[in-house]
Amino acid sequence: MCIIIGISGVLSQDILKQKLKVSIIYEALCSDSIKFFAQQMAPHYDDLKDYIDVTMIPFSRSVSINNNLQFTCQHGPEECKGNRQQLCVMNQSYDQVVQTKFVLCQMGQKNITDIEECTKSLGLSPNIDACMNGDEGNHLQLQAERVTFVYKPMFLPTIIYDGVFDQQLQDNSIKDFFGTICFVFQLRGDVFALANACKQPVVCVTCSIMGV
Repeated sequence: MCIIIGISGVLSQDILKQKLKVSIIYEALCSDSIKFFAQQMAPHYDDLKDYIDVTMIPFSRSVSINNNLQFTCQHGPEECKGNRQQLCVMNQSYDQVVQTKFVLCQMGQKNITDIEECTKSLGLSPNIDACMNGDEGNHLQLQAERVTFVYKPMFLPTIIYDGVFDQQLQDNSIKDFFGTICFVFQLRGDVFALANACKQPVVCVTCSIMGV
């Protein structure tokens, strides 16, 4: 996908310093989610990671029941376990790059609930029993449920840019995540991301006026 738009005006330093926020709502056993991560996101993440902040939300069509003490999931108990495992592991680190790489690794595993390989490859602990069986795990799933409820996803995965869902960007992201990210960089006027991550030449129409 190739989309070109015009960029004009003087960009503030605040805008240029803000990373693009990308939230992804998905399910551990959703085949479309697995395909998206493997084919669209994983091949390009290293190029994009310095310019995007990713929030992974493994919940979607799950529902809390019994006074928020249990959860049901679209693909059954195994998916509920996988969703919760990913939340518990991600909660070990404040580094969103580590969190994202864990999910990309884990969603590519044949056994979605075997977290040994992906945790250890990123310096995380596979020992998450306390989180899985306690209040921490419940709290993390309820947080994910609240975020999911705000956006009410109709298709998985659902990709949200800078906190705003846009159906056209969603459709394009499923087919061409990298191209869509670069398009959003253009919309934001993020010349550094365009030049460095997307390798797109940027013509500065104000440079001569500004004496740059």
